[in-house]
Amino acid sequence: MKLTLLWPFALLAQPALACKCEMTLPACKEVAYSNAVFIGTVESVTPTFLSRWNLEQRPSLNQLTQANEQFLTERSTSNLTALKDTLRKTFPDLPPDDRRKLDAAKTHQALLALFSTVLDHGKHVRFRVRTVFRNGDDDADDDETPETFEVWTPFGGCGYDFQPGETYLVYASNDEETNIMETDSCTRTKRLSDAGPDLAYLFFYHDRENPAGRLEGFTTFDPRYQVQPHEADQIGSPAPGLTIELKSGSGSRYTTSDSSGRFVFDGLDAGDFKVAAYASGFPESIKLLSGPKQLHVDTRGCASQVLWIPKPAPE
Repeated sequence: MKLTLLWPFALLAQPALACKCEMTLPACKEVAYSNAVFIGTVESVTPTFLSRWNLEQRPSLNQLTQANEQFLTERSTSNLTALKDTLRKTFPDLPPDDRRKLDAAKTHQALLALFSTVLDHGKHVRFRVRTVFRNGDDDADDDETPETFEVWTPFGGCGYDFQPGETYLVYASNDEETNIMETDSCTRTKRLSDAGPDLAYLFFYHDRENPAGRLEGFTTFDPRYQVQPHEADQIGSPAPGLTIELKSGSGSRYTTSDSSGRFVFDGLDAGDFKVAAYASGFPESIKLLSGPKQLHVDTRGCASQVLWIPKPAPE
């Protein structure tokens, strides 16, 4: 029972549990499903006590734990009052309504219920906007770019752990019920310094004057991927190091599948293409392993293709 009574306060002092995401979408899919995609620097995280980076909070949380344990040892009115006083000092930026509930709380259960609700409300992050790639209307004039964005993220494992002063690439969507912009750790939101692959696609996507289609594909030794739909940004049994040819009426382009079997072509015109995989050593030695497979790319669209590679016969 003691663990149950401690949990809202203990969660604040402990690292968040890992979040289990169903899948991570490729960048072009994430852009299509997001209402806003932007680069921004975190100006504030509220309430501040939910920020893991608020190091000044650590001693106060220790005092809170001690006050809570003291009440559980001796459930007296004076110890409950002491716990409430410690809560007020530890969380000075509680919203006014929550502060009134704290002042009015007459039982330990009421305090736990209050802070369970506070945790459920998550964190509100204010960003100073650097670059906007998408903001509802893709054709909005640059003069209409907002200076700031307010984004909500849950507290806990699936919430994104934003750090004040750091700059991020953010993928956010409007909640249909509240119309609040939100993001979490299951999107492609990440520190800008870690967002290189996404920024390549967004460079073309942001350029309204030139072709901006993308083909993102994989080479794999698993034949099941020939018939299974594929939406995630990774695949099983990758076939790395192969030369990939993308051919259209205007000519051919080439790249190489990486260690995950992934290959990408950006800046594509709308139209029909053929994609094929060749053994390493191309073009000095030409050995077709898969394809050519026909595909279509829409204007500024996002196409995907999986090329099955037969496993080489044992020597």
